[in-house]
Amino acid sequence: MNDLAGKRILVTGGTGHLGEAICRRATELGGRVAFTWTRNAEKASALAASLEGSLSLEADVRDAAAVERAVNAAVAAFGGLDCVVNNAGMSQVLPLPLLEEEDIDLAVDVNLKGPLRVTRAAVRHMIRTGGGSVVLMGSIAGHKLLDVPVTYAMTKAGLSGMAKALASELKRFSIRVNNVVPGMVDGGIARGIPEDHRKAFLAHCAAGRPGTALEIAEVVCFLLSDRSSYVNAQDIAVDGGF
Repeated sequence: MNDLAGKRILVTGGTGHLGEAICRRATELGGRVAFTWTRNAEKASALAASLEGSLSLEADVRDAAAVERAVNAAVAAFGGLDCVVNNAGMSQVLPLPLLEEEDIDLAVDVNLKGPLRVTRAAVRHMIRTGGGSVVLMGSIAGHKLLDVPVTYAMTKAGLSGMAKALASELKRFSIRVNNVVPGMVDGGIARGIPEDHRKAFLAHCAAGRPGTALEIAEVVCFLLSDRSSYVNAQDIAVDGGF
């Protein structure tokens, strides 16, 4: 139960459904966790109070300066950084004809540029510590033919290419980069999925049920640990067999 002992971990979007599960599981496995949040100060405070040795950081991934401050704060508090989980993300339920330029820009800024900003800032410190692990949080929506908002699908699909390119560039620094691709998960963003879409997913899912945030967190924590030292540049589906 000490897979992450000594690991210093930054999780973006820590107060979200998946983010909270990742923070809790990483702490249980011995890691020290810093997490970012943007809107729910009360939840952030409660989460930090419940996680021993954790650090709560208000930072919007759209703001490069705020990202730099958050990463620097985590490094100052922990003495370095070993792992990053790019969990912060967003979706919009808008059909293509109704999309405005600002809608497209928002999705790209949060879901694609956000992880790149965070990883860029974190890697500068991870290189000094001798390597580490970066996890991106994709979605089955970026890999399957599903009725989902195009801005969400295209940005989540982009994380697959980002993982491979970053893994290639950062290999000389012993930094691994992988992309976790969840299927339907109870709670969180899945609460907005129409019932007919939910039934269609379950009809084609080998597990016959949605996943849980903890099941996703277990895979993320494995990728952060040294047990996954030979796993790199991968899209890892956690979708129950869809």
